[in-house]
Amino acid sequence: MPEFLVLAFAGLLLQQAAPHPSTQAAYQAPTVRPFEPGPGFGRERAQGDADADLYRRPLEAPVTVEAYVRSYEYTPSDVEAAYEQGVASAEIRADQAAGPLDGAWRIVDAAGRPLYDLVLADPGVGPVEGGWSSGSGAGAATSDGTTLTLEGAGALTLERSGSRWRGMLTADGEARSVSLIRPD
Repeated sequence: MPEFLVLAFAGLLLQQAAPHPSTQAAYQAPTVRPFEPGPGFGRERAQGDADADLYRRPLEAPVTVEAYVRSYEYTPSDVEAAYEQGVASAEIRADQAAGPLDGAWRIVDAAGRPLYDLVLADPGVGPVEGGWSSGSGAGAATSDGTTLTLEGAGALTLERSGSRWRGMLTADGEARSVSLIRPD
């Protein structure tokens, strides 16, 4: 995520005098839990792993690439592989549960000029929340699925067009055609 979006969103949180009404809901555990290894995870070593060196000894002098005959690192142990697989699986499940507006977006005009940068959290069910930033400021962004409201800036009516989003942005009494794109 671009650093300026994180800073803009953090600045927005510090500027607000009162909590945003949508943040008044009680905490609910996420639908997809992060990877949580069980209590016995990693305590029992796989057969044949007990006698192997897990780590290389510290380097005492520079080593040339030609000194490596086979691989650069030890093969991960069963525990390391299981942990990496669990983390990757939890990330995939979380991505699958996210709604279509989740993530970083850029609002561009018909000529492709950037107008606003957005970071949205779309749980897939319920309201979408996040923040926007531009050269002129930053603020909260909320959506009910059809209208994206950029607090203090305007509103965008959303239409899905394949994998893209298009709409009309109404800001400062002016309406113009815009698109939502993923930033590079």
